Amino acid sequence: MSRISNFSSNTTLVNQLLRTQGRLFDLETQVSSQKKSQDYLGISVNSQRLLNLENTKSQLDRFINNNTQQSVRLSIEETVIDGLQTAVKDFKQILANYETGNERDQEAVTLVQSQAQQALLNIQNFLNTDVAGRFIFSGSRVTNEPVEFGVNTLSTFQALYDGVNVTVPTTRDAHLERFSYTQDENNKAVEFVDPTNFLSFAQDADGNAATGGNGSITATSALFANVAVGATITVADTTSNDGTYTVSSISSDGRTVEVQTTMLTDEANALLTNIGYRDSTSPTEELSIDSSDYGDLTFDRAANTIVASTADGLTNLAVGARFTVTGTSLNDGDFTVISNDGTTVTVASNKLTDEGIGSGNTFFDSFAGSQVVFTDNGTGTDTIAVEQFGGAGAVPDVFNGLAVGDTVTLTNTASNNITFTINAISADGSTITVDEGVTNETDLNTNFSGSNSFSYNAGTQLAFTGSTKSIVMEDLSGTAIPGAFSALQVGMSITTTGTTSNNGTFTIATVSSDGSSVTVTETITDEDDVNGARVQSFAASGNISATPYYSGDSSSTSHRTSELRSFDTGLTGIDPAFEKAIRAMKIILQGEFGSDGGLDENPERIAQAQYLLESSLELTVSGTPPFGTELTSNIQQLQQNNGFNQALLNDQNDLHKDFIGFIDSAVADIENSDPLEAITRLLDDSRALEASYQTFSRIRQLSLVNFL
Repeated sequence: MSRISNFSSNTTLVNQLLRTQGRLFDLETQVSSQKKSQDYLGISVNSQRLLNLENTKSQLDRFINNNTQQSVRLSIEETVIDGLQTAVKDFKQILANYETGNERDQEAVTLVQSQAQQALLNIQNFLNTDVAGRFIFSGSRVTNEPVEFGVNTLSTFQALYDGVNVTVPTTRDAHLERFSYTQDENNKAVEFVDPTNFLSFAQDADGNAATGGNGSITATSALFANVAVGATITVADTTSNDGTYTVSSISSDGRTVEVQTTMLTDEANALLTNIGYRDSTSPTEELSIDSSDYGDLTFDRAANTIVASTADGLTNLAVGARFTVTGTSLNDGDFTVISNDGTTVTVASNKLTDEGIGSGNTFFDSFAGSQVVFTDNGTGTDTIAVEQFGGAGAVPDVFNGLAVGDTVTLTNTASNNITFTINAISADGSTITVDEGVTNETDLNTNFSGSNSFSYNAGTQLAFTGSTKSIVMEDLSGTAIPGAFSALQVGMSITTTGTTSNNGTFTIATVSSDGSSVTVTETITDEDDVNGARVQSFAASGNISATPYYSGDSSSTSHRTSELRSFDTGLTGIDPAFEKAIRAMKIILQGEFGSDGGLDENPERIAQAQYLLESSLELTVSGTPPFGTELTSNIQQLQQNNGFNQALLNDQNDLHKDFIGFIDSAVADIENSDPLEAITRLLDDSRALEASYQTFSRIRQLSLVNFL
């Protein structure tokens, strides 16, 4: 071998050339891209810092985008608030002008009520503003149109809110009341109870037709505990009492609401009575009928009539006329004529009809001495039924609270003391179908226990004690059965049948703490009844509800403008700034001109509405709140809050942009190459590579032959 270069040296030289060539390629990429590297490996020392900077920039970009979107929303809110402010201010001025004129002038009343209606429609349109199909004043229910005032026609609104029987709620809580009941929610799974029969209606809350008073609606449990006085409630699906009412009071136990009604009080031979009236030809002029024309008056609640002792003494009261009675013991007030033959005047009334009291649908129905019938059907559908004594009929609602798949364990039977699994329950709750087989028999003293703390004892008796006026549900050994009467409440009426000496209707005075006994206000006789004694309490079915003008929710969110700053968002259609103005306009809008509930007959509503309007607009309001302390939110404050939030968004975005500029500079320092340095190194490596190739070529040509 004569060549000086060998394989090992060639490999070393080639590797060195390739490294130089790779370095040259990297430098060419740096010069063309002006970046030190095309991946993080090339800047490994600073890669973590670069990643942190890039993540921070991405986060700032997101903040800027979110802030920009929020700024658009705030701009829309600003426009709406400004529009609402204009609507409220304009109506406030209209009301002030009305106050300085003749408050009984029909044209003036019609004008101010028409303006109230138009202002409410404008507010409704503003609060139903949507952006891209999302309503911005409905809380999280962005697909719900949030506001409906029901003022599309003045007559429809005034037919509902007549200003006497049904009045516009005067407090925020009453104005925004919301509930709906179609059954007793507290007794849905209770033995012997049908929760769909849960209401009773009394025409006269105090039960005395010789005294004035409101009607009452009573539930079988405390469903009305949180209802606000003054709320508007709607009753539907009853036999006789469907309608709209205003709550005037709520009982301490939360079961009863009294509602405003208009009705006469039974009174005969009322003397020294004065009657003032207005006729259609002079609706603002007070006229009167002298008592010498009609003599004495007799008032009849049931017939809704006022009868003069002197024939034709009331001829001047035309149908539709409104008249005022003063000087009676029980019937001073305003009335409207429905019919009149000159002597007997029938007047308009708004009163409840007794319903669900002492008869009708059964709420509670319990039998003593029932029997349990086991039936083997031979088809895998064996049944266990609870019947009245002697098989007189089913005992309904026994198995309330149980469901398919639950288990029941039986004792004190002749042949069926096992645990059964339920696969069906009859519609009336008296019978279960079970998976396991049963033995045919009828038992009078069977005990049940099972899922959901279920228990039932078929072997029972009613024990009446005259000295304590108590009624106890006992087993056949005389031990009281807890929970037997837990669904009953003080004040309820119960009816007992099938007894020897105590069949009748009684009023509950107390219910024992364990629910095993009740005491009553009426007299009872000592006895123990086993065979078929029955205790019932009656109620009516129906629906009772309150629906506010707002159908959204009150949820709010927090908008983060940066890592450190945020503000709450969630302005809705029930903000007090809006609600107070809406309530004020409704107060003015209620009641037809010339009626007892009209604005002309209730001038105090002007000052009430003016206070609410002022409180809606301004933070500081002079005078005394007419309906108690109001929440302080107002349009002026909303505008300030909106402006502050918009300024905050703009300032934060400016800071974000400045910081992004700093980050871009820092990223450039890490990523960007120095062009002069890169070109200089490129030229150096280029010359070095060229020289290396020449040297490599020269070495490969060297041979010992040249030196021999």
